[in-house]
Amino acid sequence: MPDASPEAAARLAKMVLTQTLHVKKGENVVIESWSESLPWAKPFVTEARKLGANPMLLYEDEPAFWEAIQNGNGHHTGRVGTHEWAALARTSAYVFFFGPSQWPRAEGLPPKKLNGVAGYNQEWYKRAAKAKIRGARLYLGRVSQLAADRWGLDLAEWQEELVRASLVPPKTLHQLGSRVADRIRKGTVATVSHPNGTELTFRLGKFPILLDDGLVDEADLKAGNNMATVPGGVVGTPIDHTSASGTLVGNHTTYPDSGPVTGIRWSFADGHLTDQSYESGGEKILAAYHKAPKAGRDRLASFSVGLNSAIHKLPQMEDQEAGSLFFSLGGNQFRGGKNASPFGAWMVVTGAYLSIDGKPVVRAGKLV
Repeated sequence: MPDASPEAAARLAKMVLTQTLHVKKGENVVIESWSESLPWAKPFVTEARKLGANPMLLYEDEPAFWEAIQNGNGHHTGRVGTHEWAALARTSAYVFFFGPSQWPRAEGLPPKKLNGVAGYNQEWYKRAAKAKIRGARLYLGRVSQLAADRWGLDLAEWQEELVRASLVPPKTLHQLGSRVADRIRKGTVATVSHPNGTELTFRLGKFPILLDDGLVDEADLKAGNNMATVPGGVVGTPIDHTSASGTLVGNHTTYPDSGPVTGIRWSFADGHLTDQSYESGGEKILAAYHKAPKAGRDRLASFSVGLNSAIHKLPQMEDQEAGSLFFSLGGNQFRGGKNASPFGAWMVVTGAYLSIDGKPVVRAGKLV
C-alpha cells in the first residue's frame, strides 16, 4: 500500500471516532489493524487520546498469518482467547481495518488449509452486538498491490479514491439515505429503466431496509446494526423474489474476488431468470450458478441505491456510487428476505431511472 498521508490519516481518525462512533472521554477504544493498514491505524490511537479515551491497538501480522496457513495451522488463526473476549466485553468503540490485505493468496490453496481461518467471526459479531459496541469496519485494510493487480487497478488511485470516499460526512449520507429509505418503506412496485435496454419491474414487499451511512447511532444499536462500513453510502432492501419481470443490463464493472466482470445481462419472466450473459469474467459466476441447487438460484433477490458522491471505481463498493442501482441474484434470507438459496451474484446499473409507485427516486443516475 502507498504511504498514508499524515494529514488524511489524521482527518480520517478524527471523523470516524467523533462522527461515526461518537467516542467520549473515558471510553475504551480498540483499533485492530493488519500490516498494510498500520500507518492508517496509528493516528486513531493519537486521536482517541486527544478525546480522553483509552485506546488499545491490536495488530495482526500478515506474513505470520500466511505462514500459519501454509504450514497447515490456519485453524489456529480462527481462535479467540479468553483475554481477547474479556477486552471485547469492556470495549465501547471498535475500529477494524479488516483484512487480510493480500487476500488473493488464498486462491488455489487446498480447502483443508483454509478451514477455520475465520472461525471466530459469527461469535465475535454476536458478542459485539450484545455488548452494544459501536464499531466501524474500514475497507483500507483490504488494499494491497496484490489486490490491485487482481482487479486491474492502479494502487495509488484506488487508495486515494477510497480515502476521499471515507471522508464523506456520515451526516450527509444519513440525510440522503433516510429520504430514499422512506420512499422504499412506503412503496409497493419499483420500475427501473435505462437507454441501454434495461426495463424491469418488481415488488418491494415488507422487508428490512438497511441504511449503511457510516454512522452508528441509538437506532442502529437497537436494531443490532452496530458495525458501520467506512466508506458508507448505500440504502437497500430484499424484494419479493417472485416478482421480477423484464431485463437488467449492467453497465458498471463489478469486482468479485475472482476478478472484474463486465457486460452483465439478466432477463426475467414471472419472477424467474430466463437468460443471463456476461461480456467478460462471468465464467465462475455461471459455473457457480449451474452447481447451485435449482430452487431459488434464478430469483432477483435485492436492490439498493448508492449515496456516496466520492465513489466512482471502488471494487466491491460499486453499489455505493451516488445514484447507482445495485441488484443481486439468488439468496436474500441473510438480508431479511425469504429466499434461502446459497447462490449469489450481483450487477450495478449507473445512469438509470428508478421510480417507486410511479414517483421518481433516481433520474438519469441522479438522486431526485
